[in-house]
Amino acid sequence: MEQMALVIFSICIQAAIGIMVFVAIAKLLNKDSIFKKALIISAGLAIVGLLASLMHLGRPLSALNSLARFSSSWLSREIWFTGVFTGLAVLVALLVFFKPSTKGAINALIPIAAVIGLADVFVMASIYYFTSVKAWQYSSVFVEFYATALSMGAVLFMALNGKKAENMRRAVTLTVGVAVILQVVAMVLYYIQLGTNESLAAQKSLSLLNSMGGAMAIKWLLILLGSGLLFFPLKKANMNISAGQAATEIAAATEGSLITSTYIAGALLIIGQIVGRYLFYAVMVISTVGLS
Repeated sequence: MEQMALVIFSICIQAAIGIMVFVAIAKLLNKDSIFKKALIISAGLAIVGLLASLMHLGRPLSALNSLARFSSSWLSREIWFTGVFTGLAVLVALLVFFKPSTKGAINALIPIAAVIGLADVFVMASIYYFTSVKAWQYSSVFVEFYATALSMGAVLFMALNGKKAENMRRAVTLTVGVAVILQVVAMVLYYIQLGTNESLAAQKSLSLLNSMGGAMAIKWLLILLGSGLLFFPLKKANMNISAGQAATEIAAATEGSLITSTYIAGALLIIGQIVGRYLFYAVMVISTVGLS
C-alpha cells in the first residue's frame, strides 16, 4: 500500500473537482441557490488531496523546484493546476461560509474553479500517459480519471444537497450512467491493447492485473450497483398507499427512498472507484533497460 498517498490524492482531488463542476451547472439553473455543504466538502477534499500529494513526495519542499518548469513538466503543471483549484475552492467555501452576501464573487469564482479543475484532471492523466510505465500509456487513463471525477462528484453533489438539488437528479443520473459506460468500454479496449502489447513491462502489468481479478470484480460490482441504484432507486417496503393517505405523506416517503438510494449509490460508487484507483497504481511496472 505504498502508493496509498497517491490514491488519496487523486481520488480526493477528482471528487472535489466533480463536486465543483456540478455546483457550477446547478448555479446556471439557479444563481440564487447556495450549495454550502457541497462547496465546503469540495474545499475539504481538495485540501486533503493536496496534503496527501505532499506526503507522497517525501520531501515536500522539493515540489517548489518543479514550479518553474511549467512549460516542460507535467508534474509542474499538476502542482500549479491543483494548487490554483484548491485555492479557489477554499476561497469560495470561505466566502459562502463567512460572506454569503458576496453572491457576485461566488457565482463568478465557481465556474472558473470548475474549468481549472477539469483541466487539472487532464494534466493528472497526462502525467501517467507520458511516463515509462507501459500499462499507463493508453487513452483509457483519461477516460478513467474523468469518469471517476464526474461520477463521484455527481453522487456527492446529490447526497450533500438533497432536496435542494432535486432538479439535478436526471442530469446527475445520466452523467453517472454515461461515465460508467465509457469507463467499461475503455477498460475492455484497455485489456485488448495491453494483451497485444509484446513488451515485457506490459505483460508483467497484465499478469499483475489478472492476479487481482477478485479486486477487479469488486470494483465493477460496486460501480455498477451504485450507478444502477440511481436509475432504479429503492422503494420503501410495505408502503401501503391508501386512498385517504395525504399526498404530503406519499411525497415524503418517496423523497426518503430517493435520498437513501442516493447515499447508498454514492457509497458504492466511491468505494468502487477507490478500489479501481488502487489497481491502477498496483500494476505499475517501469520500463527500464532490458525491460521494454
